[in-house]
Amino acid sequence: MENCCESLVKYFMVFFNILFILAGCVLIGFGAWSQIDAKDYLNFLGDNYVNTPIFLMIVGGVIFVVAFMGCCGAWKESKCLIYTYAFFLAVILVAQIGAGIAAYMLKGDLDTEVVKNMNAGMTNYQKGPEFSGVTDTWDVVQKELHCCGVQNSTDWTRERSDIFPDGQLPNSCCVGGQVKGCGANPDVDKYDVGCYSLFKAKFIDNIAVVGGVALGVAGIELAIVLFACCLGKRMGYTSQYV
Repeated sequence: MENCCESLVKYFMVFFNILFILAGCVLIGFGAWSQIDAKDYLNFLGDNYVNTPIFLMIVGGVIFVVAFMGCCGAWKESKCLIYTYAFFLAVILVAQIGAGIAAYMLKGDLDTEVVKNMNAGMTNYQKGPEFSGVTDTWDVVQKELHCCGVQNSTDWTRERSDIFPDGQLPNSCCVGGQVKGCGANPDVDKYDVGCYSLFKAKFIDNIAVVGGVALGVAGIELAIVLFACCLGKRMGYTSQYV
């Protein structure tokens, strides 16, 4: 570059695009983890959210490719790559702002959706092989979050007195682990706190944080788009750049 300031802009873009490349890898990894290890929890979010891990992996892949393009464009000082990078980053920026706003707006709807799906799943618990998915989901959630029922353990007796009479509970409600027959044993301690409050604290309440982080990163991306445009414009003035 012709002067120190332009060199700083170049290295600034390289540095932050390396960070974006790492962020893309993190999104891909988090999406893969959610799809493999946390997929049971996603069943309570409803059909509109069950593909969220796949969406995260796609977004992570796009960010990785675009950031790599920007890194190469700045390092090689290629006007074509810089302008292409600025365009795609601007598109990601607009989508990110929309996602951040939507995260805040949909938080209340998600609360309602989770309660509805939890209650619906409870009515289908252990009804047969065709409902094995919801049965497994309830067992996993109750074991891992150390909870029982939606609001509290009495939900099972109230909603499913046909299979849990006289205060009997699913085996996954047992303190110390799921053991066959322990839910019907009055001498075994059971979890009493409901799963909804814990599920909400673990997932839903963090949506506001995710939305805030997305908007914060969007501000950095806006600055980088402006830097990229300035860098590309400067390259147009100098014949040594392509």
